[in-house]
Amino acid sequence: MGFKILRYDDELFTTGGYNQTEYLDNAAEYSTMFFKKKLDPMNGWAVPFATGHKYKIHFGMTGLDFEELKITMSEEWLETDQSIYLVHNWTDVREAIDVNY
Repeated sequence: MGFKILRYDDELFTTGGYNQTEYLDNAAEYSTMFFKKKLDPMNGWAVPFATGHKYKIHFGMTGLDFEELKITMSEEWLETDQSIYLVHNWTDVREAIDVNY
């Protein structure tokens, strides 16, 4: 399963000339990181992020929802580094939906 990453800074849409809907729908804009089994770090994704930016993230081809996510900062991180913003989908999954007429 891939971990999809898209640069999502506000400036892309306010002054960068990008149409937000077209940008989000363009699969070529996304980068994909693949799951690393039994490596260091164990069972996860090792993903570099540039500080000072916002990213849209999701898992799998369809944007798999998750209940837990653990993020570990690099040992290279400094207190003077800028923030990183991660935006992800949230889907309230229902086991069953009954519709009565």
